[in-house]
Amino acid sequence: MLVHFPIAFWTIATGAYGWDAASATESVALVAQLANGAGLAAAMLAMIAGLLELRAIASDSPAMQVAIWHLMVMSSVWVFFLAALVLPTSAGLDHTTARIGAVACAGVGFVLMAVGGWLGGRLVYEFGVAVKEPTRS
Repeated sequence: MLVHFPIAFWTIATGAYGWDAASATESVALVAQLANGAGLAAAMLAMIAGLLELRAIASDSPAMQVAIWHLMVMSSVWVFFLAALVLPTSAGLDHTTARIGAVACAGVGFVLMAVGGWLGGRLVYEFGVAVKEPTRS
């Protein structure tokens, strides 16, 4: 359930970064930063939950390979969105370059998030990772 929050926040942030680069509106830049920051925090909670679930996967199972790829892709997504958050405030970059860099990082992060989401979906729907069996009474 935790994974829905970073996906939503980062989707908003990606759109806002693009809008900010096109219009250079301060309020849109603030939305991008706040949504991105919230996405980074929510993703950290989701990553902790994912690491706890990783321990339950057998090391020789095909699910473990998918889980490792999912972990690597989603960690990369986190780094790209962190870079998008930090770039606009970086000293030494002009304002336009920083905005374009933030849009590029958010765009790459968004595409990788789609790939990571697909891998996470495979873990749940194909391998049943983190799926609790219903109790029967």
